[in-house]
Amino acid sequence: MMELWLAPWRASLALTTSALEMMLKAQKNMIGSAGLASMQPMDEARMREAFHSAAGANLRRWGKTADALQTLPEWYRDLSRVPGTVLTDWFDAARRPSQD
Repeated sequence: MMELWLAPWRASLALTTSALEMMLKAQKNMIGSAGLASMQPMDEARMREAFHSAAGANLRRWGKTADALQTLPEWYRDLSRVPGTVLTDWFDAARRPSQD
């Protein structure tokens, strides 16, 4: 049963790992061809600009996540509003034979 749950996760992990490895190789090739002479240390203004750019991208991504959560059907959101034992009791009743 656990394999059924883990298979998609493992597949996406393998895909992500291979994509990251390919990107790393591509970046190393680009640096190797351009050389390190073109890279200069960042001054404070460029560092601040990079930070603000990354923070803006992060906020936009969380905004898109919030929009996606808002489009979920109401019944899906109801599952997060029930008391903690309701889902556990329901699962136990469905999966375990009654002790009567």
